[in-house]
Amino acid sequence: MRRPVTATSAAILALTAVFTCGTGTGSAHAEKSCGFEFTFSQPTVLGSQILGRGLAQCDVTPSEHLLTLSLERQQSGRWETISHRTTGALPPGPPNSLSYEVSAACYEGSWRVAMSVTGSLQGRPFVFSDHTRARDITSSQCPSR
Repeated sequence: MRRPVTATSAAILALTAVFTCGTGTGSAHAEKSCGFEFTFSQPTVLGSQILGRGLAQCDVTPSEHLLTLSLERQQSGRWETISHRTTGALPPGPPNSLSYEVSAACYEGSWRVAMSVTGSLQGRPFVFSDHTRARDITSSQCPSR
C-alpha cells in the first residue's frame, strides 16, 4: 500500500503518531502506524449490489484493530447504516494489505461508504473514522429485483 499519502491515511498517520508519542518528545516509533484507503472515492454499483471497498496496512502490528466498513444511505437528512461488516483481523505490513468489502441491495438514493476503527498500539488506544463522497444512485442504475 505504499502509495501517495491520501487524506485518510494522512489522518491515521497523524493520529497514530499522537498516540504513539504522547505529548512529550518524539520516539523512534512515531512514524510507524496503520493506514486505510477507500478503493474508490464513492460507492460502486455492480449488478444489483452497491459495494464499498478498502485496504488497510500497518507498519507496526497493533495489539487490537477492530474495523467496521459500512454502506450508508441518506434518509430524512441523516446517514443511516444499511449494511456493515466488522472484523478484528490485524492488517499486515508492507507490501501486503488487508482488503475489506461491504455490499447492499441496490436502491436509489444518496449513498456513501464509511469506516471506523478502534484499536490499541503499543498500549495506547486509538479511534478513527472517515467516509467517501456521497453518490446519488438512480433507479435506472439498479436492475429490477
